[in-house]
Amino acid sequence: MGLPLPKTLLDTQSPVHIINGDCHNLLKDVESHSVDLIATDPPYEISFDKQSWDKLGSLNWAFLADEFKRILKPNGTLVVFQGWSHVAQTKIILDDRFTLKNWIIYDRVKGRGAKHNLVSTREDILWYVCNENTYTYNKISSTIKKKTGGSIGKKNGNPYRALSNVWTDIAPIVPWSRERVKHPTQKPLDIMLRIISIFSNVGDVVLDPFCGSGTTGVAAQQLNREFIGFEKEKAYWSLSLERMSSHE
Repeated sequence: MGLPLPKTLLDTQSPVHIINGDCHNLLKDVESHSVDLIATDPPYEISFDKQSWDKLGSLNWAFLADEFKRILKPNGTLVVFQGWSHVAQTKIILDDRFTLKNWIIYDRVKGRGAKHNLVSTREDILWYVCNENTYTYNKISSTIKKKTGGSIGKKNGNPYRALSNVWTDIAPIVPWSRERVKHPTQKPLDIMLRIISIFSNVGDVVLDPFCGSGTTGVAAQQLNREFIGFEKEKAYWSLSLERMSSHE
């Protein structure tokens, strides 16, 4: 099926569809009610490593929320990563337009050090739906084995614990990770595979307006979803294309 973008934005010679540009400009070109899942890890606006793309006020969340609502199908889903320092403000804006189904905490174990504060190992994942009565949810288990024995531990024939809203079973990207690329905030492939598996179906259209290193796109490819990505920084856009091309 065709992707919900004008042909002028799609490189028909490429098997992947990642556009180099600011999503504040590109979102308006996406057809209304055409995307099943928006899954994205936007800048946390904390001036991480003094990067200009991550400065406070770099995102217009009211505009983004309106565009996300317009683009998503009536039964669509929005999954947004956030840092602890701004998640409350973002949630207030998104709550006006969507229904919050759950607030997931990803414990990445390895945290950013702090001399005068607690080490930060927490990332917030907000799961929103457009329609609280009709949305995609594919139940999966965690990768943590049950400790309980006997009939309770063997319930449903599943040796793994039910997936909760606290994720501790996915390893973070560290300097020695085999999948690590040159991106400062790269998410592990396993976490995006989990999100796309739960909140979309085969053949669905997945959009990531902050494509970064392309992890969402790689996961979408592996799970047979259609994918559209926007990335403002040209170096990361090129990296995304390279990663996705290597996973065809």
